[in-house]
Formats: sequence, structure tokens, C-alpha cells
Amino acid sequence: MAEDSSKFEDYFNHLKGIRFSGRVYKKFIASPVLYFSARCFGKRIIEIGSGTGSGVLGAFPERVRGLEINPHAVEYCEAAGLNVQLIGNDGTFPVADSTVDACILDNVLEHIEDPRRTLDECCRITQDKGGMIIAVPGWRGFQSDPDHKKYYDAEALRLLDERWTLQCLFSIPFLVRSDCLSRSMKQYCLIATFRKM
Repeated sequence: MAEDSSKFEDYFNHLKGIRFSGRVYKKFIASPVLYFSARCFGKRIIEIGSGTGSGVLGAFPERVRGLEINPHAVEYCEAAGLNVQLIGNDGTFPVADSTVDACILDNVLEHIEDPRRTLDECCRITQDKGGMIIAVPGWRGFQSDPDHKKYYDAEALRLLDERWTLQCLFSIPFLVRSDCLSRSMKQYCLIATFRKM
């Protein structure tokens, strides 16, 4: 347990140390794209892995709820007045079945060895025909964080989970997918929008 606490504290400090330019990019470019992609499915939106609130939760605090596994990040967000809850140690989301229109996972999946539990929970809490918006880093962004465990390219996202139908696959910041940009730009991310079957 002490090891988990130390990992949580280390990663919390990493998140707090993100540069100002990165925070501006996240708030004014990436987060609106993710939010409006999710908004197509309805108003009840949850950001899974909301971190320190520098993403969609912080950009749209009156419209988005956050879920986070890191207790330091939850405490930090609560102190900032953000609506965030702690994910259980077993990975269970503190959300009732079928009560969410869309889940957003912004640079979350690459941190998880086996995302099945997370995807199960997204499926459980999302209403029928609801959405799931996933952003994953390109190759350079993936290589830049030692906590990243699994790389997702377009094909991996297409085959992610049979319970969800891929609706759209694009990239930010330029909306066009490019292996060259993936290898050269740290900010490059693939975005996949899914509809629950």
C-alpha cells in the first residue's frame, strides 16, 4: 500500500509539473474537441482519469464530472471546487448503471496494462447508444512518459472492444492522421469516438 501511495504521489507531482503551454493547449484546444465529441451523445458526461483537472473537467467544470484513481489528484481537484470522485481500489466507478451519456478517457488507456476492467465500467455506467471518447498519444508522446504501458495505433483502437462501434477516428491538433506527426509531435493524439452497441 505504501508503494501505491508513493506512485500516486510521484505521478500527481508529475501532473502538477506540466508546463503552462501544455495546460493552455489542453484547455483551449484538446478539451473542447473531446467535450463536444462527447456532447453529441448527451449532457451527462464523465471524464475518467481526470487527473488534476487540467483537461475536460477543468475546461467545463459545470458540465463534466470527474473520476480519478489517484487520491492526491482527487483531493487537489476537490480543493479547487471540481466535481470529482475517487475510483475504488478494485477499479469500480462510484456511478450507477446506465446513468451517463458519454465517458471521456483523455490519455488514460496507455497507462493501463489491461484496460478490460476500465472498459467494463465505462460500458456499465453508459446508457444504451451512449458514447465513449478516447484520446491516446502518438508515438512520440507515448515515448515521453515512463508510466505509459501500452501503445495504441488506429488499428488497436478499431479492435478495442466489441461492445462499442467505432464512429469516427481523427487526430488533434490537425484532425488528419499522420504517422509522421505521430513520430515528431509530442502533442499529437488519436481520438476515437465510439457508440455503445
